[in-house]
Amino acid sequence: MKVIFLDFDGVLNHQYWYVRRMDEVPMDDIASQYPFYEFDPKSIEQLNRIVLETKAIVVVSSTWRLGYTINQLQNILEKVGFVGQVLDKTPSFFAAGTDNNGSKINYTIPRGCEIEWWLENVGLFRRINWSKEEQRTYLGKAIAKNYVILDDDSDMLYSQREHFVKTSTMSGLTESIADKCIKILNSSIIDLYYKNGKKQ
Repeated sequence: MKVIFLDFDGVLNHQYWYVRRMDEVPMDDIASQYPFYEFDPKSIEQLNRIVLETKAIVVVSSTWRLGYTINQLQNILEKVGFVGQVLDKTPSFFAAGTDNNGSKINYTIPRGCEIEWWLENVGLFRRINWSKEEQRTYLGKAIAKNYVILDDDSDMLYSQREHFVKTSTMSGLTESIADKCIKILNSSIIDLYYKNGKKQ
Protein backbone atom coordinates (compact mmCIF):
# COMPACT_ATOMS: atom_id res chain seq x y z
CA MET A 1 0.00 0.00 0.00
CA LYS A 2 1.20 3.51 -0.87
CA VAL A 3 -0.10 6.42 1.17
CA ILE A 4 -0.70 10.12 0.50
CA PHE A 5 -0.85 12.09 3.75
CA LEU A 6 -3.10 14.85 2.51
CA ASP A 7 -3.54 18.39 3.74
CA PHE A 8 -6.46 20.32 2.19
CA ASP A 9 -5.88 24.04 2.76
CA GLY A 10 -2.97 25.23 0.64
CA VAL A 11 -3.03 21.97 -1.33
CA LEU A 12 -6.53 21.45 -2.74
CA ASN A 13 -7.41 25.13 -2.32
CA HIS A 14 -5.18 28.17 -2.64
CA GLN A 15 -5.18 31.91 -3.24
CA TYR A 16 -5.30 31.70 -7.05
CA TRP A 17 -8.39 29.47 -6.77
CA TYR A 18 -10.16 31.94 -4.49
CA VAL A 19 -9.59 34.63 -7.13
CA ARG A 20 -10.81 32.40 -9.99
CA ARG A 21 -13.77 30.63 -8.44
CA MET A 22 -16.23 33.58 -8.62
CA ASP A 23 -15.96 33.41 -12.41
CA GLU A 24 -15.74 29.61 -12.71
CA VAL A 25 -18.44 28.33 -10.34
CA PRO A 26 -22.11 29.07 -11.20
CA MET A 27 -24.01 30.18 -8.10
CA ASP A 28 -26.74 27.56 -8.63
CA ASP A 29 -24.23 24.72 -8.87
CA ILE A 30 -23.63 22.40 -5.89
CA ALA A 31 -19.98 23.37 -6.25
CA SER A 32 -20.91 26.87 -5.07
CA GLN A 33 -22.00 25.50 -1.68
CA TYR A 34 -19.76 25.01 1.35
CA PRO A 35 -17.60 22.98 1.63
CA PHE A 36 -17.46 22.09 -2.06
CA TYR A 37 -16.40 25.53 -3.31
CA GLU A 38 -13.24 25.17 -1.21
CA PHE A 39 -11.71 22.73 -3.71
CA ASP A 40 -9.98 23.74 -6.93
CA PRO A 41 -10.94 21.29 -9.71
CA LYS A 42 -7.44 21.57 -11.21
CA SER A 43 -5.85 20.55 -7.91
CA ILE A 44 -8.29 17.64 -7.64
CA GLU A 45 -7.27 16.59 -11.18
CA GLN A 46 -3.63 16.48 -10.08
CA LEU A 47 -4.53 14.47 -6.96
CA ASN A 48 -6.40 12.03 -9.18
CA ARG A 49 -3.36 11.75 -11.44
CA ILE A 50 -1.18 10.83 -8.47
CA VAL A 51 -3.67 8.19 -7.34
CA LEU A 52 -4.12 6.69 -10.81
CA GLU A 53 -0.41 6.56 -11.60
CA THR A 54 0.70 5.16 -8.24
CA LYS A 55 -2.36 3.29 -6.85
CA ALA A 56 -1.95 5.26 -3.61
CA ILE A 57 -4.68 5.76 -1.03
CA VAL A 58 -5.31 8.89 1.04
CA VAL A 59 -4.89 9.38 4.77
CA VAL A 60 -6.17 12.84 5.70
CA SER A 61 -3.70 14.82 7.82
CA SER A 62 -5.48 18.15 7.29
CA THR A 63 -7.20 19.89 10.20
CA TRP A 64 -10.40 19.11 8.26
CA ARG A 65 -10.13 15.64 9.83
CA LEU A 66 -11.21 17.14 13.16
CA GLY A 67 -14.68 18.07 11.93
CA TYR A 68 -15.56 15.14 9.67
CA THR A 69 -15.64 11.35 9.75
CA ILE A 70 -13.66 9.31 7.23
CA ASN A 71 -16.87 8.61 5.28
CA GLN A 72 -17.78 12.30 5.23
CA LEU A 73 -14.30 13.23 3.98
CA GLN A 74 -14.62 10.58 1.25
CA ASN A 75 -18.04 11.93 0.23
CA ILE A 76 -16.86 15.55 0.13
CA LEU A 77 -13.88 14.68 -2.06
CA GLU A 78 -15.96 12.46 -4.35
CA LYS A 79 -18.45 15.29 -4.90
CA VAL A 80 -15.64 17.51 -6.14
CA GLY A 81 -14.32 14.84 -8.51
CA PHE A 82 -11.87 12.75 -6.48
CA VAL A 83 -11.62 9.18 -7.78
CA GLY A 84 -9.53 7.58 -5.03
CA GLN A 85 -10.06 6.17 -1.56
CA VAL A 86 -9.85 7.92 1.79
CA LEU A 87 -8.66 5.10 4.03
CA ASP A 88 -8.11 6.89 7.32
CA LYS A 89 -7.10 10.09 9.07
CA THR A 90 -4.15 10.78 11.33
CA PRO A 91 -4.61 11.25 15.07
CA SER A 92 -4.61 14.73 16.56
CA PHE A 93 -2.08 15.16 19.36
CA PHE A 94 -2.12 17.93 21.94
CA ALA A 95 0.04 18.43 24.99
CA ALA A 96 -0.52 20.30 28.23
CA GLY A 97 1.86 22.14 30.48
CA THR A 98 2.24 25.25 32.57
CA ASP A 99 3.81 28.61 31.86
CA ASN A 100 6.24 30.47 34.16
CA ASN A 101 3.33 31.68 36.28
CA GLY A 102 1.93 28.19 36.78
CA SER A 103 -1.03 28.74 34.44
CA LYS A 104 -2.13 25.79 32.34
CA ILE A 105 -1.33 25.96 28.63
CA ASN A 106 -2.10 23.63 25.74
CA TYR A 107 -0.05 23.29 22.59
CA THR A 108 -0.19 21.20 19.45
CA ILE A 109 2.29 18.54 18.46
CA PRO A 110 3.94 18.91 15.00
CA ARG A 111 2.01 17.22 12.22
CA GLY A 112 5.03 15.10 11.36
CA CYS A 113 4.69 13.38 14.76
CA GLU A 114 1.04 12.52 14.06
CA ILE A 115 2.05 11.10 10.66
CA GLU A 116 4.90 9.13 12.21
CA TRP A 117 2.49 7.63 14.77
CA TRP A 118 0.15 6.53 11.97
CA LEU A 119 3.00 5.03 9.94
CA GLU A 120 4.37 3.04 12.87
CA ASN A 121 1.09 1.96 14.48
CA VAL A 122 -1.26 1.53 11.52
CA GLY A 123 1.02 1.26 8.48
CA LEU A 124 3.65 -0.74 10.44
CA PHE A 125 6.26 1.27 8.55
CA ARG A 126 9.64 2.01 10.08
CA ARG A 127 12.57 3.90 8.69
CA ILE A 128 15.93 2.19 9.17
CA ASN A 129 18.96 4.45 8.83
CA TRP A 130 21.80 2.00 9.22
CA SER A 131 21.18 -0.96 6.91
CA LYS A 132 19.58 -1.61 3.54
CA GLU A 133 19.04 -5.23 4.54
CA GLU A 134 17.26 -4.28 7.77
CA GLN A 135 15.13 -1.76 5.85
CA ARG A 136 14.11 -4.50 3.41
CA THR A 137 13.20 -6.78 6.34
CA TYR A 138 11.03 -4.11 7.98
CA LEU A 139 9.48 -3.19 4.64
CA GLY A 140 8.50 -6.82 4.09
CA LYS A 141 6.40 -6.70 7.26
CA ALA A 142 4.94 -3.24 6.63
CA ILE A 143 1.44 -2.49 5.38
CA ALA A 144 2.50 0.93 4.10
CA LYS A 145 5.30 0.39 1.59
CA ASN A 146 5.86 4.04 0.63
CA TYR A 147 4.29 7.43 1.26
CA VAL A 148 4.25 11.13 0.46
CA ILE A 149 3.24 14.05 2.64
CA LEU A 150 1.47 16.83 0.72
CA ASP A 151 1.29 19.98 2.82
CA ASP A 152 1.86 23.72 2.65
CA ASP A 153 3.26 23.77 6.21
CA SER A 154 6.70 22.48 7.16
CA ASP A 155 6.15 20.94 10.60
CA MET A 156 7.44 17.53 9.50
CA LEU A 157 10.25 15.40 10.86
CA TYR A 158 13.75 15.21 9.44
CA SER A 159 13.27 11.47 8.91
CA GLN A 160 10.37 12.31 6.53
CA ARG A 161 12.46 14.58 4.27
CA GLU A 162 12.46 12.27 1.22
CA HIS A 163 8.67 11.97 1.45
CA PHE A 164 7.66 15.58 2.09
CA VAL A 165 6.44 17.64 -0.88
CA LYS A 166 5.65 21.23 0.04
CA THR A 167 2.96 23.16 -1.79
CA SER A 168 2.42 26.90 -1.95
CA THR A 169 -0.60 28.61 -0.42
CA MET A 170 -0.70 30.69 -3.60
CA SER A 171 -0.96 27.85 -6.13
CA GLY A 172 -1.66 24.60 -4.24
CA LEU A 173 -1.19 21.21 -5.88
CA THR A 174 0.21 21.84 -9.35
CA GLU A 175 1.28 19.52 -12.16
CA SER A 176 4.97 19.79 -11.26
CA ILE A 177 4.28 19.01 -7.59
CA ALA A 178 2.14 16.04 -8.63
CA ASP A 179 5.06 14.85 -10.78
CA LYS A 180 7.33 14.90 -7.68
CA CYS A 181 4.78 12.89 -5.69
CA ILE A 182 4.47 10.30 -8.45
CA LYS A 183 8.24 9.96 -8.67
CA ILE A 184 8.55 9.41 -4.91
CA LEU A 185 5.67 6.93 -4.69
CA ASN A 186 6.90 4.92 -7.66
CA SER A 187 10.45 4.73 -6.26
CA SER A 188 11.63 2.01 -3.92
CA ILE A 189 12.36 2.94 -0.33
CA ILE A 190 15.90 1.63 -0.76
CA ASP A 191 16.46 4.00 -3.69
CA LEU A 192 15.05 6.91 -1.68
CA TYR A 193 17.13 6.23 1.41
CA TYR A 194 20.32 4.80 -0.07
CA LYS A 195 21.09 6.75 -3.22
CA ASN A 196 24.38 5.64 -4.80
CA GLY A 197 24.76 3.04 -2.06
CA LYS A 198 24.92 5.69 0.68
CA LYS A 199 22.30 6.36 3.31
CA GLN A 200 20.66 9.77 3.02
